[in-house]
Amino acid sequence: MTSPAAPPRPESRPVELHPVGRADRAVLTNLGQLFRHDLSESYGHVPNDDGSFNDRTVDLFLAGADPEARGWLITAAGRTGGFVLTGADPGGGRTISAFFVVRGLRRTGVGRIAALEVIRMVPGRWVIGFQRYNPGVEDFWSAVATELTGDSWEIHDGPAPATRPPDTFITLDLVRAPWPGNRT
Repeated sequence: MTSPAAPPRPESRPVELHPVGRADRAVLTNLGQLFRHDLSESYGHVPNDDGSFNDRTVDLFLAGADPEARGWLITAAGRTGGFVLTGADPGGGRTISAFFVVRGLRRTGVGRIAALEVIRMVPGRWVIGFQRYNPGVEDFWSAVATELTGDSWEIHDGPAPATRPPDTFITLDLVRAPWPGNRT
């Protein structure tokens, strides 16, 4: 018996970033729940009694707690595809505090394009944290860093929290914003 063919992937081009505004609060909150659900397996979290997950990063962003925080919704072919939140890094420069692409658009290049565009918006030092135990994430951020700076980036583990393995950080310095000739 043969396996049935997989359904077609959704359209993924063009990829665009739209700054998060007041009208986008519900969309960001909903995407934040999907993001936390994705991480629940790696973190060993279960939802609250009401079925929601705590999402401190999105909550603080929506509360305006950090005046340096910026957010974008990712769209692919005009449809909602994820979000990116950035902020000031305590050691200087910028950091990506949350990055999420819906599962149907993963491995289509949507995340790569969005990550490259966000980082290219603000040349300088960037620190990108992730969890190595989240499948594929180290390869993804390593490829983004390499595309931006060649081999001029560093990777290291942070301190290990008591409840899970340490976060890993890629640090890169984008001297200028090199926009590629094509956005594939």
